[in-house]
Amino acid sequence: MKEFGFFYVVDVPEYSASMELKYLTKFFSLPEDLKSSTVVSGYNTTNENVFRGYHPGLDDVKNSLQYKDVYNIGPHETRLSMDEEEFTNPLEKMQSDILQEANVWPNTGDEEFDCKFKKTFQQGFKIRRTIGQHFIESISRSLNVPEFSGLFDDDEYEFSAMALRRYPEREMINTNMYSEFDGAFTSRI
Repeated sequence: MKEFGFFYVVDVPEYSASMELKYLTKFFSLPEDLKSSTVVSGYNTTNENVFRGYHPGLDDVKNSLQYKDVYNIGPHETRLSMDEEEFTNPLEKMQSDILQEANVWPNTGDEEFDCKFKKTFQQGFKIRRTIGQHFIESISRSLNVPEFSGLFDDDEYEFSAMALRRYPEREMINTNMYSEFDGAFTSRI
């Protein structure tokens, strides 16, 4: 790690990328009405979930370089109880609410799919979170700064999201790939 600055994790026990791809592909191919129970409140005001769940992509080539469908998962299955008086301003409370928002899972009427989707991605999140925590601990040890890993022990700063993405084919060519600031070609990773 000191020489190259990156790492690649392979052969993770009890992890199957092909299983995740299978369930993610199936979810994204469902009709929109079956995905609507998980869509975030910005797209469906009857839902309470702000961040966790399905974010449908909009093919808006004039206003957006980002065209993707996203399913967002976090570490919480229930919202943590919080003391309202603990927050000094509304922005802190909103930030805490979003970070600690409970997951929203598909309810498609296909009980087997719904259960396996949930189990597969709960397990995938847990594995990624554990790898992330060990990575932080490794950096802490290699830098000989033990307090670094402690920064991520608090629930407030935990590894808080996994975004599962699908990049659909656009119906139009995006000709808006130039920065308004300097007229230069823009590319994003």
